[in-house]
Amino acid sequence: MFDRAHFLTSNEHPVLDLEKWQKTVDLISQLFDCTCGAIVQLRDQEFFTVRTSQNNDNFLKPSDVWPCEMNSFCRHVIEEGDSVYVADPANHPTWSQIPFVKEGPIRSYFGMPIYWPDNTVFGTICAIDTKPSEYNGTLFQLLKQLKELITADLKLIDAYEHLKMQALTDELTGLYNRRGLSVLAHKIICKAHATNTNENESGLREHTESVAIAYFDSDNLKQINNQLGHNCGDIAIQTLAAEIRKLTRASDIVARVGGDEFIVLSPNINETDLRARCQQIEVNYQTTLANHEAFADYPNDFSVSYGCLSVQGNDCLDLNELYIQTDKRMYANKMSKRSN
Repeated sequence: MFDRAHFLTSNEHPVLDLEKWQKTVDLISQLFDCTCGAIVQLRDQEFFTVRTSQNNDNFLKPSDVWPCEMNSFCRHVIEEGDSVYVADPANHPTWSQIPFVKEGPIRSYFGMPIYWPDNTVFGTICAIDTKPSEYNGTLFQLLKQLKELITADLKLIDAYEHLKMQALTDELTGLYNRRGLSVLAHKIICKAHATNTNENESGLREHTESVAIAYFDSDNLKQINNQLGHNCGDIAIQTLAAEIRKLTRASDIVARVGGDEFIVLSPNINETDLRARCQQIEVNYQTTLANHEAFADYPNDFSVSYGCLSVQGNDCLDLNELYIQTDKRMYANKMSKRSN
C-alpha cells in the first residue's frame, strides 16, 4: 500500500509521474527567471527536495534535507498556510536572520503550500533566487496554477488508493478480502525467497525468515444467525475480526476469506508463539461475546476453531498448499471439540 510518509523520490506509484513535476520546476526557473524552482515534501519533521530545477546555477540539489524546526521559508509557508513572498530578505530585519539567507545564498523567495485532498500538508512549491526579485500578479497566478497541477496529482493518488482499498478490503470488517490477501501474501513470499537467496558480505546466507499462517473459523455462526438473527451474526464476525486484529502485528496480513473464516499471514513467528496467540484470540472472543448485551439470552458457548503452521523461508512456499494444510488443522481442531 502507498505510504504518504515515504519521500517521493521516484515514480513508485502507478499514477504518479515525477517527470511532469520535473518539467514544472524547470518551467518555474525559466518563467520566474530564478535560480531554483522546487517542490519540497514535509515528512517526519523534515523537509525534502522532491524535484528541483536542472539549471546549472541551482544551489538546491535533489534529495536535499533540512529539519522542520530550522527557521526556513518553507516552514513559514506551512505554519501560515498561505503563500509567502519575500522579494529582498537580505535587507529585511527578520527574514535576514533565516539561516538560508544569513549563511546561505537566498535573496528572494516565493512559495505556496501544497496539501493532500484531506487538507493534511504535503509540502511547498517554490521559486527561489540568489538575487532580489519583483514578481507581479501574473507570476503569482502562474505559481498558483502550477501548484494546482501538483495538487491534482495528489488527488489522483488518493482516488487510486481509495479504489484499490475498496477492491482489496472486506466491507463488514475492514480487513483484507481474498483478493487483498492474495496480492499482499505474494509480497511476503517473495521477500522470504529473496532473504534466502541473498548472501551477506562473508558469503554466508542471511537469516532465514519464517512464514506462519493461522486459519480461524467461528464454531457457531449458523446457530447465532438462526436463533438471534443475522445482525448478531455480523456482530460475532466483527468481534472475531477485532480480536484477531488486536493480537496481530503491523507486519501481519489479516483477511476475511469467508463468512466467518479468517486467515492471518505472519512473517517471522514460530508455531509455538502463533498457537499461543490463537488460543488467546479464542479466549478474548468468548469473553467479549459473553459480556455483550445482544447475546444475553444465547444458551450456547462461543468458540473458535483454528489451525496454524509455520514454515521456513527456504521451504517450498506454495500459498495454496499452505492454506489447505492450515485449513485441515483448523478442521481437526473443530472435530476434536465435537468428540469431547
